[in-house]
Amino acid sequence: MTSAPSSSAPDGHEADDHEADFHEANGHGAHGHERASSAGAGRRHRWPFAGRSEELAAFETYLGGGTVSALLVHGPAGVGKSRLAEECLRHAERRGYRTERVVATTADAALPLGALGHLLPPDAPVHDPVLTFHAAAKAFTPHGSDGRSRRGVVLVDDLPLLDNASAVLLGHLARTGSVFLVGTVRTPVPPSDVVESFEHEDSTRRMDLGGFGEGEVAALVRGFLGGPVEHASLSTLTQDSRGNALVLRELVAGALGSGVLGCEDGLWRLTGRPAGTRRLTGIVRSRLESRSGSQHRLLERLALCEPLTLDALQYGAGDTDDIETLEEQGLVRVRMDGRRTVCVLDHPLYGQVLRRGIPAARRRALYREQAAHLAALGARRREDALRLASWRRAAGLPVGLGTLLPAARMARHVCDYPTVVRLLATVPARDATLEVWLLRGEAHHHTGRWAAAEECLRTAERLAERDEDLLTVTMERTQNLYWGLGDTARTLEANTRAAARLDESGRRVLRVNEAAYLLYSGRVPDALRLLADAERIAVPRLRMWAQLQRSLALSYTGRSGEAVELARVVHEELTAAENEGRHGRPSSHGSGPAIYRVAALTDAGRTQEAREVGRAAFSRAVGARAPAPQIWLAAHLGRCELIAGHLGAAHDWFTEALGLARGQQARRATAFAGAGLAVVLAQTGRADRARTALQTAWCPEGERQHAARLMRQLATAWHTAADGATEEAQQVLAEAAGQARAAGMSSYESWILADAARLGAAVEVSGRLAELAADGDSLLAGLRARFAAALAVDDHRRLRDVAQRCEELGADMMGAEAATGASAAAERAGDPRAAAAAAVLARRLLDRCGADRLTAPRVRGAEVRPLTGREQHVARLAADGLTSQEIAARLVLSVRTVDNHLQRAYAKLGVTSRGELARIMR
Repeated sequence: MTSAPSSSAPDGHEADDHEADFHEANGHGAHGHERASSAGAGRRHRWPFAGRSEELAAFETYLGGGTVSALLVHGPAGVGKSRLAEECLRHAERRGYRTERVVATTADAALPLGALGHLLPPDAPVHDPVLTFHAAAKAFTPHGSDGRSRRGVVLVDDLPLLDNASAVLLGHLARTGSVFLVGTVRTPVPPSDVVESFEHEDSTRRMDLGGFGEGEVAALVRGFLGGPVEHASLSTLTQDSRGNALVLRELVAGALGSGVLGCEDGLWRLTGRPAGTRRLTGIVRSRLESRSGSQHRLLERLALCEPLTLDALQYGAGDTDDIETLEEQGLVRVRMDGRRTVCVLDHPLYGQVLRRGIPAARRRALYREQAAHLAALGARRREDALRLASWRRAAGLPVGLGTLLPAARMARHVCDYPTVVRLLATVPARDATLEVWLLRGEAHHHTGRWAAAEECLRTAERLAERDEDLLTVTMERTQNLYWGLGDTARTLEANTRAAARLDESGRRVLRVNEAAYLLYSGRVPDALRLLADAERIAVPRLRMWAQLQRSLALSYTGRSGEAVELARVVHEELTAAENEGRHGRPSSHGSGPAIYRVAALTDAGRTQEAREVGRAAFSRAVGARAPAPQIWLAAHLGRCELIAGHLGAAHDWFTEALGLARGQQARRATAFAGAGLAVVLAQTGRADRARTALQTAWCPEGERQHAARLMRQLATAWHTAADGATEEAQQVLAEAAGQARAAGMSSYESWILADAARLGAAVEVSGRLAELAADGDSLLAGLRARFAAALAVDDHRRLRDVAQRCEELGADMMGAEAATGASAAAERAGDPRAAAAAAVLARRLLDRCGADRLTAPRVRGAEVRPLTGREQHVARLAADGLTSQEIAARLVLSVRTVDNHLQRAYAKLGVTSRGELARIMR
């Protein structure tokens, strides 16, 4: 783990931010305090300003429009009102406006003009309102360097606390155009004459801030920590903070301080539940204080056992009036769950603070009461079995197998495998049934305890007498042997041994199982032969699973159209079935098929669709607490971004996959993700880190999935190229392409050969790439063949055509390299305009990639000639549709001068018409 960022005292005006933090904790403004980053000793930075771009843009419009005189920012405590208002003020300051800050307090409210006293001229006649107004207007409306008068911008934090005299004066200044007011208002807010006086004005605009979503939370936390953050950790932080900026910051600070949040392998992740800081605990505790005894008992019961029905909550704890009071105070939420009315605490932090204050004896008594009440009602709902067993264990009461097994089934149903392990750990071996051994083995597999899983599943196999039971055990055991223990030989042996004990229908199931492991091991033709009748299998689950394996095999062989459609049908069918079966709960099965769909879409060249499907499924897997789908979705999203050339995104996804895989001790997944990360690092010129990634993700050759072997050779080649040995890198890629061809994995062969073309072997590989494109229907494979062919003949027109097609398909790095090659070839051919146009295209594609520091030399040569300030101004006006005469009139230039500027801009940008110019300028 890296050391956590430590707090540091800010200098200068930043001290006001700390004071504002304190006020926000008590219902006032919020600002991010600074921390020393672990990435650079002594470097200080604030919490980033993120997620409020639309609000800031609205402020810019209001300030520049002239018809709006005041903006009131409403929101609950800690949501970031003051931070947004400060950013508005900084923006105005950068635009040349005079800016002032006012912090309204209860003490100043008793003094007329107390809040504005420091802003008024020393000789202002405060006894005369008219003269005071004129003095203030003069002070707030200075003349700029251009001689034009410009209104000042005043921020009033906590506007309702402003004294009436100051409010009246600011109102007059705003209405007359001397001042633009930005005020913050905490909600819910009691009636305020000050706020109402401003909101009654037509020139006032109201802005309501809500909490951040997971995307904004990700931007904030990543910006503060300076690196990628695990998605599951972000989900936890979003849920626990409810998107409140203040609570989020305190949670992160507390997690850093306690070591619960740390960085490993470049990925920040939580290893436990973030409890926040003492300050945050104090804020929460202050909300929970001063409750009656019966209300406090209700809160304690919810903290331990939520969600509870109204009847269960009132059982020995309180009455309806107490619940209504707590709901009105925002401490409890009451909602419908089917036909039942249930209660939960309004915020996860309430439960954390309450649980820490409940003595052990009282905890046991509360659990005992709730377990008795639930048992008396019959524990009729499926989830009641899990709750009853958990409460009885927490109360220290004996729990029989008749209670434990239904509870374990329910925990498995919601993918809570650690709870399955805990529930069944106390069952002695003499009492354990086949189902107990199977549930234990599956749970150990999903929590990364491969050896323990194998022991349990081997025992279950001995106990299995019915064909159905043997099939279930064999499917689970082979999965553990292959993906967990990394033993392909034992996987196929176990499958063959079980098949010998089954009838024809059972053997057919295990032929599908065998096909899957042959496919992963690089024997694609054999797998396709075994999967030939996948669509005719009668059992729906088995049919869908077989079809997924077939879709991957088809994708490997270049038949991307069939692969994409087959994966789509199965993914949508299985997701719909799981949603129906789980009443809308997140499903690991619904996310698992998406892995195959993302792989097929990526190989087909449908990059954006692959991203959308993969990200949605990954969020689903996080919600389902399903680590295996998370690992492989992250890895395949990394591969998708790598092929597209978006190396920053690829780095983050591979890093997440690697961290998850190592946490689960999944060696095959670790090898795949580590190799992918090494490719990214090598392509961005970080050869040392690429070498480290390869060493970190090493596993024996026999334990590597065949795709991981090929990925590792890609990484080796790019690492070699980063060290300057291009010919040696080409040789490594040639060997890898041969292995891919022998395995029947033409999609990987096409990828590897295209990378060889990028490293200078276009002439040697263009013929084979053309064959691969002709044998399949992948748009991406066809584009790779065209790319290599154009490079081989150094034709700038063909290269530019390839670059434009790459832009449409989303293969941005290949397009940038093609455009760069087109620019250089056009220069050599004596066509400067074509060279300029290709250079502009290359820069645009490279900007989409988000990276410009690459080992590949083909993106270094194209340089865009910058437009002068006047050329850019004229070009933008022309792109907006103005004629030369209109531009000349606006800029006080001659038409001839305007046309000269436009011609130079055309030449630099490589365009020939205003239509092309408009597209480029956009």
